[in-house]
Amino acid sequence: MTYLNKTCFLILITFFYSVTAFSYGLNPFEAKGQDNQQSISLYKYAEIANVGNSSFKFDEFLAKENTLKFEPINGPSTNLGFTENKYWLRFRIQNLTEFPLQYYLETGRPVTDLVDLYLITDGEAVKKFKNGDLIPFSEKSFAHRKVIFPLQLNPGKTYRVYIHYISDGEVINLPLELHSPTSMILSAYQNQLFHGVFYGILLLAGAVYLLFYFGIGEKSFLLYSVYVLSVGLLHMSLDGYFFQYIDPASGWLNKNAILITATLSAMAFGRYAQIYTNVKQWSKGLNNSLNILLIALLVLITFVLLYPGGKAYYYPAVNLISFLLLMILICTVLFGYIKGREIDVFFSVAIFSFTVGFFILIFNNFSLIPSSFFTENGSKIGTGFEIIFLSLAMSNRIKLLKSEKEKHQEIALQKSEESNEIKSYFLSNISHELRTPLNAIIGLTQSIKETNKIDTINTDLDVIHYSSLGLLGAIDDVLDYSKIEKGQLKLQETAFDLRKMISQIAHSYTTQAKDKGLKFDYQEIGIIPQLIIGDKRRTDQLIGNLLKNAIKFTQQGGIQLKVEALAQKENLCLLKIQVKDSGVGIKKQKLESIFASFTQGQNNDKRKFGGLGLGLCIVKALVNLHQGKINIQSEEGKGTLVTLELNYALPETGEQTDPYDFAKEGVFDLENKHILIVEDNALNQMVLKVILGKWSNTSFKIANNGLEAVEMLKTQTFDVVLMDLQMPVMDGYEATQAIRSGASGTNNSNIPIIAVTADVTQKARNKVFEIGMDDYMTKPVKKEEIYNKIKKVLFLKEIQILEKTV
Repeated sequence: MTYLNKTCFLILITFFYSVTAFSYGLNPFEAKGQDNQQSISLYKYAEIANVGNSSFKFDEFLAKENTLKFEPINGPSTNLGFTENKYWLRFRIQNLTEFPLQYYLETGRPVTDLVDLYLITDGEAVKKFKNGDLIPFSEKSFAHRKVIFPLQLNPGKTYRVYIHYISDGEVINLPLELHSPTSMILSAYQNQLFHGVFYGILLLAGAVYLLFYFGIGEKSFLLYSVYVLSVGLLHMSLDGYFFQYIDPASGWLNKNAILITATLSAMAFGRYAQIYTNVKQWSKGLNNSLNILLIALLVLITFVLLYPGGKAYYYPAVNLISFLLLMILICTVLFGYIKGREIDVFFSVAIFSFTVGFFILIFNNFSLIPSSFFTENGSKIGTGFEIIFLSLAMSNRIKLLKSEKEKHQEIALQKSEESNEIKSYFLSNISHELRTPLNAIIGLTQSIKETNKIDTINTDLDVIHYSSLGLLGAIDDVLDYSKIEKGQLKLQETAFDLRKMISQIAHSYTTQAKDKGLKFDYQEIGIIPQLIIGDKRRTDQLIGNLLKNAIKFTQQGGIQLKVEALAQKENLCLLKIQVKDSGVGIKKQKLESIFASFTQGQNNDKRKFGGLGLGLCIVKALVNLHQGKINIQSEEGKGTLVTLELNYALPETGEQTDPYDFAKEGVFDLENKHILIVEDNALNQMVLKVILGKWSNTSFKIANNGLEAVEMLKTQTFDVVLMDLQMPVMDGYEATQAIRSGASGTNNSNIPIIAVTADVTQKARNKVFEIGMDDYMTKPVKKEEIYNKIKKVLFLKEIQILEKTV
């Protein structure tokens, strides 16, 4: 058998049989069949002396050894408490075999400041081994996170072993575990597995809920993550990993790691629990107690950072405050249940787990319970289960937050819908209230102008007319902007006379430009189709907004309008419109945002030129609806060129005029038709009287509300009903529904009804057709429009009658 094999054999067979420890009068250890894979505690064969603040060199200690008071060790993991005193421990060990033996002695805690071991035997020099976390990791006699000393015992030799412990106020713990190489390896494997699981749980929980914090923004998730990570760093400090891997040079950070991480973890957990349990809402006493302890921890960490000389007081202080904090949290959970608060069951179990682990640690430190792997690691086990259950509690909190968020979203959606309803109601009312007087002003000024022959009066009437149209345009802009916000801006496509519309636009803005002292030039390039299919009102609005801006921002010079129509395939037409002015122009940096709402070319434009700044925003929205393009070229001080391209459909071949443009000849004759006007406003009644009174072969009656209209239809014969919508007693919707249901007689259930309203909202338009009205028009009333609509519904009714007859 080789020397190495003999050595291994003896290590496996005679370990602990071969070791006899003598402790100055104490009975020697007698090994009887202990498994060599297990370490053994030597506490029964050792004794210790407290030398206070005395700093002895080893020679001085040996000279005074017999004068010192040595006492037996109380247990396998004796706790000397928080202390700054220095201790000397001694025992003897003898190798009775014929071979040298290698053992490893584990003592102290990984965080003990200095632990020196001296090995003395006859015929050999004194051997000194250094350990502790106040020396660089590389200077340790054995490169391990724990305080471990290698013991090489020669055959037949008896050794005296002396160990010197120095602490800055931290707890000194006295395990005296003697390991064989095998038990050392097995112990390392066991620790690696246990610590891997423990730190893995902490890292996973801390990282996951930190991500949740960034995703949700809930403060309790951040505090929980800080608590978990600080607890991880605290245990890394206690286990020696912090020293080994983070600060192996044993700098300031390593020397203060335990105090800093212990204080941070207590602060984070206290604040986290305070927010999680919402204790502030139901117990001011408990909440104030938590605040006091949190302030105490804050003061403590301030002292740790600024005055490092008080560690002897800081260590017991942080433990005492943490203990009081735990007691307060236990009371919080208990009182929460008593008061009927909804304390998460996982949170309660987490507090219980931590408490059990905490007390196991205390009882083990004071040797009140047997030492074992479970009791020695009780704190970690309790903390591990605490983190698991707290993570489950946080998962429930996520569900709760999600549920609350969904409720808030439902409430917000409901409020948004209510707000939209109120907004729609307000816009409908404001439109009605503003358009009603404008209807009278525009209608009467136009009527007066048609009969008046005095130029000065007509000039004044033009001013009134244009001012009214400007106010009407502002109202339309606000309403259209509201529709853009809701995505309700739609095109109403019908056939209309493009030439006539552009001619009217050019005539109107020629007059406005002339009144401002500007030139107006209108050019048609090529052949402009007379009839196209599109939204006449929106096309008019597009061109009008561009011309309005051009006139507004031009002080001298003129405006040019060019219109060109390019035929496309499949009966499509590309309408190109150019509006050029010699006005103030637009700064380059403003061009990118010129289509934004409430924006004008210059910062002071609203003050200087007036307006809401919605014109181009609406233009852009309308261009998008037409699937067209708009381009603006401008130079400050030299004017602006706007190019517009819009797509329209052309009517079928041969159809050159609008079939429903009955007013194109300028003749207004209803051929003895009798009209019922349903209108509550006296001014609007006057406007309709003036308009209809000038038509040939036309008669009418007026009802002041829907109920009067229903009753009049019972006794009188009418051909068409012009129905206002917002009226007292019975509004236009209710009256129409009553008529359609036969309340005015079956003969009148299909009578043509045209809505004539100041409500221009899409909701009103949709409802009009839903309840069975035949057409819809808005105030101010234009005589051509109302004539065409009346003739159209009468024409369509005649066709229906003919179809039924056939």
